Amino acid sequence: MSTYMMFYVLLLFIGFLMFLLESHFLIDLFIVLSSWTSTFVFVLMFRRIYPEENLWLFVKRQFNKRIKWSTMFSISMMSIIVLLCSIFTTYFIWDIPVYDQLLASWTSLLIIFGYNLLLGPLGEELGWRGFVLKELQEVYNPLISSIIVGFFWGFWHTPLWFLSGYTGIHLLQYIFSFLIGIIAISIIITAFFTIHKNLLIPISIHQFFNFTIAIQVGELLTILTVTSLFYLLIALIIIIVNYKECLYTRNQST
Repeated sequence: MSTYMMFYVLLLFIGFLMFLLESHFLIDLFIVLSSWTSTFVFVLMFRRIYPEENLWLFVKRQFNKRIKWSTMFSISMMSIIVLLCSIFTTYFIWDIPVYDQLLASWTSLLIIFGYNLLLGPLGEELGWRGFVLKELQEVYNPLISSIIVGFFWGFWHTPLWFLSGYTGIHLLQYIFSFLIGIIAISIIITAFFTIHKNLLIPISIHQFFNFTIAIQVGELLTILTVTSLFYLLIALIIIIVNYKECLYTRNQST
């Protein structure tokens, strides 16, 4: 609840600034800060949650486990496959040329990559995966925990839905696609995170999800819908395969 309240207050503040300021840099800065609210709240409440723990050691421990290069390669390939599937689906259904669907400027790609990394993955994952998912897995199995996290993580973005510019049926489609995508990503993150126990995993998956959407050119609603459906397909495959019992065994949290 504290995370939601801080996020909404910052969002209202950003809206107020848009009327007063002409500086896009300051507005972007406050947008980035608002995305870090889950981590800010966790840091502020850390002593109350873990009175015997040291914050720096806790954070450091989230990155201690070694990650195989094959794991990072698998995560990268998963994102590339989803991107290609999304692009070619759009091509075959809406007859939009492939070269018209992607940003072509390397400068733009690098800026978007850095901005998206700051906007979401770096600011959100310590709170959502480093704390919330871990605590839920003390009570539920990883699959149920991931769905709960995905649901609340999705609704945490509620104000952004109404700032999307969509109304009516298009807004409903946007919300539905957003929730499908974010719950699917939550399941995928949890599967990898439960096995490898390193916060770099959720940061990477989250980053690739945001980045592959951001670099596509076209109607956002179409891009989000198609991309979310392919991530849902991957999540369902992971649930069925359940490699190393990663989604059904309790107490495998970090």
